[in-house]
Amino acid sequence: MLIYNTKVASYGPRFTSRLTVSARLGRRCFTNDSYTFRNFQNGHTIAKHFETAGHGYLMSLAFEPKDRLKDTNHPDDGLISKYRKKVQTNTVYDSPTGEDNYVMAYNDSKVLAGVLDGVGGWSEQGFDSSAISRELSTHVTMEFLHEDHLTPLEILDKAYTKMKQDGSVEVGSTTICFGVIDAKTNKLHAVNLGDSWFGVFRKQNSRFKCVLESKEQTYSFNAPYQLSVIPQEFLDIAKKKGSKYLMNLPQDADEYEFQLESGDVIMFTTDGLIDNVVINDVALYLDDYFAADQIGEMNMNLVRNVKELSLNSNFKSVFSQRLSDITGQDYIGGKPDDITSVVVYVQ
Repeated sequence: MLIYNTKVASYGPRFTSRLTVSARLGRRCFTNDSYTFRNFQNGHTIAKHFETAGHGYLMSLAFEPKDRLKDTNHPDDGLISKYRKKVQTNTVYDSPTGEDNYVMAYNDSKVLAGVLDGVGGWSEQGFDSSAISRELSTHVTMEFLHEDHLTPLEILDKAYTKMKQDGSVEVGSTTICFGVIDAKTNKLHAVNLGDSWFGVFRKQNSRFKCVLESKEQTYSFNAPYQLSVIPQEFLDIAKKKGSKYLMNLPQDADEYEFQLESGDVIMFTTDGLIDNVVINDVALYLDDYFAADQIGEMNMNLVRNVKELSLNSNFKSVFSQRLSDITGQDYIGGKPDDITSVVVYVQ
């Protein structure tokens, strides 16, 4: 993903990246979460039933980080050493979800679910591209738990503001896509900024169909809208060079509202999934494998299967086909990327 307003970089004829060193597993904790959502494992499922509302929800998390080699060979013009902490912990190489992150929680009347995707361009420049998605997800969760009357856009605005104020992120950009379901009305309110994705799948004539989905927000191909934390001297240097960074505000996010029904399946996922497979194939997968009592395994297997496709140099991925359409050249192959999926089943 791009962080500058430059034109799309050129690509080789095939996506053949097959790195062999996996990201080391680390664990993120929400210290202020009153419902002890800590140390989420791959395939972890949460069941929450709201007796007064008569609705119940199953939430599942699944993730597969992109295989990556640790690269420390970045030319240092003084900015990297200044803004990168000398002792780095919880970096993209330690994160179980790579540059991706997630939100998944509930309170007395609502549930929260969604994903974030740190922009990889910062990693290429020597910075921790996972920091902003990790810290923003924590702030979004805390705002939801502490002020559940807020809309998703208000939650995002407060979380983004507080993250910038507390200085937990020095440099970085991220996309974000999340929703809040009100158990009293069974209505979904969601926001999307960037090219992560959410969709609602509903059975029609015994087959799942995507009846609502978010729209991609991009400046150009592979250059999504993004929330950023960028030091002023970075902005000044870019201005002198005649360029600028891609920077958005929470108010740039698209808002969605949708009335859910029993049996609906809502999926929030980063572009690592939808850049490889089409949504109709996800619906077919649900037709074949969805079972409420196995939602965690189903979600985990879907993400694992998509990762295998992303490493297949002969697979016609969504990304490669879009690149072919743009360039007029023949491209083929999966797109290796971090994949994170949060699935919610309405009972």
